[in-house]
Amino acid sequence: MALERRLAAELSSLERGLRILAFVQDNGRVGTAEIIAGLDIPSSSAYRYVRLLRTAGFLTEVDGVLMPSERLADPSEQPAEHLVDTARPVLTRLRGRSGLNVALAVRVHTAALCLDTRRARTGSMAFHPGEILALHAGASATPLLAAAPASVRRQVLRGKLQRFTAATPDAATLRVELETAERLGYHVSRGWLTPGMTAVGMPVIVAGHCLCALSLIGTDGELAEVTRPVALLRDAVAELTANLPSHPATVWTSPDIERPADDR
Repeated sequence: MALERRLAAELSSLERGLRILAFVQDNGRVGTAEIIAGLDIPSSSAYRYVRLLRTAGFLTEVDGVLMPSERLADPSEQPAEHLVDTARPVLTRLRGRSGLNVALAVRVHTAALCLDTRRARTGSMAFHPGEILALHAGASATPLLAAAPASVRRQVLRGKLQRFTAATPDAATLRVELETAERLGYHVSRGWLTPGMTAVGMPVIVAGHCLCALSLIGTDGELAEVTRPVALLRDAVAELTANLPSHPATVWTSPDIERPADDR
C-alpha cells in the first residue's frame, strides 16, 4: 500500500511537470505567474517545478521570462549541417584578421543564443557557446533585436530590462540605439555587459530576415576606433552569406516563425 501511494505521488509529480513543460512550449515565453494562473496550481509547487526544469535544462529564463530550451527541439528537424559548421571558418578568419574576440549569435524568441565564439589572447568575454542572454546585452545581441519583427522589439522594450552595468541602457535609450543600428547596419556598445569592454555587431540578413549576428569584442582601447572592425565584419558577413546553402533554413531555423514584412 505504501509503495502504491509513493508511485501515485511520483506519477502526479511527473504529470504536473509535463503540464508545465507543455504550457511553456505552447506559449513560447511565459512568466511563472502565468503558469500558476493558466494551470491553476499552487505557487509554491510552480516555483519548485520551474526550478527543477531549469536545472535539468528543459527551460531557460531570461529577465524573468521562461522559454523552451533547445533540449525540447525535435531532433528529426535538426539540420544535417548546422550554422555553426558553416560559420566556423569565417569566425576563425575574422579572429585572425582582427585580433579580437568573435561571437556568433542567433535570436530565440526574445533572447539571444550564443552558438560559437573565437577567443583572442587579450580581454575577457562574457558570451559563451550555449549561453542565452537578453537581446539588449550588448552589440553581440542588439543587431538581432534591431532586425527582429516589431512585435519582438515591443515585447523587449516594454519588459523589464536587466541592468548589467551602469552603462546598460533604459528602454528609451535602447529604442534610439536600435534605430541607429538599423540605419547604419551595425551596432556598437561600450560597457553594456562588461565594464571596460566594447562590442561591434552586425546582422546577417538573408531573404529579408535576420539569420544571425556576428560580433567583435575587445577592450575599450582596442575598439576606440571601429572603422576597420566594421569593414572586417562586412567582409565576414558577405563571406558567410556566400557560403550558406540556397535554403538557409537548412542550417538554422528560429523556433518562432517570422511573420510577414507588414509586422515590421
